[in-house]
This record gives sequence, C-alpha cells and structure tokens, in this order.
Amino acid sequence: MGKLPADACPFPRPFPEGFSECAVFEEVALRHRRSIAAPETKVVSCRSLTVGTFWDGGNHHYGKCRLGDSAARLELAKNQIVERHTYINSYADSERDDPGLTPIIPR
Repeated sequence: MGKLPADACPFPRPFPEGFSECAVFEEVALRHRRSIAAPETKVVSCRSLTVGTFWDGGNHHYGKCRLGDSAARLELAKNQIVERHTYINSYADSERDDPGLTPIIPR
C-alpha cells in the first residue's frame, strides 16, 4: 500500500482516554457490546474522523480527518485560540481588581 492522503488522521486508534495530541480533537465516546450477555465497552473516537477511500492499484480505506490535512487542522486551532481570546477579552472588565470567572464560549 502506498502513502496515505494528506487528510489522513496521523494518530493511532482507538484513541486513549484523555487523548490530547491533536489540537482539534473532539472526543466522541461510543458504547457497544458484542452480545446481550457481553459487558458494554466504551470506545473513544473523534467527531471529525470519517472513512476515506483512495486508489493505489486497489481500493483502500483510511481514517480521514474531515477538517483536512495537518496545515488545515493547525489553521483551525489558531483560529479557535484567537476567537476564544477575543471573546474572553470582550467580557473582561479592566477596572476590576478581581476579574472573576469569564463565561464559557458558546458554540
């Protein structure tokens, strides 16, 4: 099999609990069981992880990031930081000694 496309997720799966290596990782916990008698199992995945297909002399499937390649993921992370910083600063009261808690950023 040849090289994976640029939008392939570079991290091994399944993702461990508390995974934080990817700046734009959004955890989705999936619970399943193989049968009624089997205990329920939790699997951690990413909201942006989909299945991609590419042709390399044969049809291959891979873990595809719907956000794009590493440059696109980095750009999104930068934009999120700027957006949060701007939001927090817009609610900060510079005249207070104790700024208190800032509101959570709505999505």
